[in-house]
Amino acid sequence: MNKNIIQKIVLAGVITKNDKILILQRNKNEGIYPNMWELPSGKRESLESSEDSLRREIMEETGLNIEIIMPFSVFDYQIKKQNEIRDSTQINFLVKPADGSEVKLSPEHQTFAWINKNEINKYNLTKKTKKVLEKAFELIVLLKLNQ
Repeated sequence: MNKNIIQKIVLAGVITKNDKILILQRNKNEGIYPNMWELPSGKRESLESSEDSLRREIMEETGLNIEIIMPFSVFDYQIKKQNEIRDSTQINFLVKPADGSEVKLSPEHQTFAWINKNEINKYNLTKKTKKVLEKAFELIVLLKLNQ
């Protein structure tokens, strides 16, 4: 049986505040990666700019307005389902909250954590997400973002 291949562009925000990064835990009822920890992210809609998509997805998933600092990494992944393969490219942006608003999760996620570099391995994250977090922590120091 030939599976339908669906290509997607996913935008993810590495939200940094006070030398920490925000990660979200997927809802236990999610069909893909239940209970996994991840970055706030989502699919770019047709004719939507990447930056608009990033802002929209982060607002939907966390309730936060953000200021985009820079895109800094990209990775690809595939999710095989019964009748399709989702072939996704994830573009990761370093961002910071634009105001003092608090995190308000959507039903997609059950909890959140602000973590520091030493806490990455305490959470159930994919290898690719761990690499993104490690690179982001290096950039935060390099750019002296939280001083």
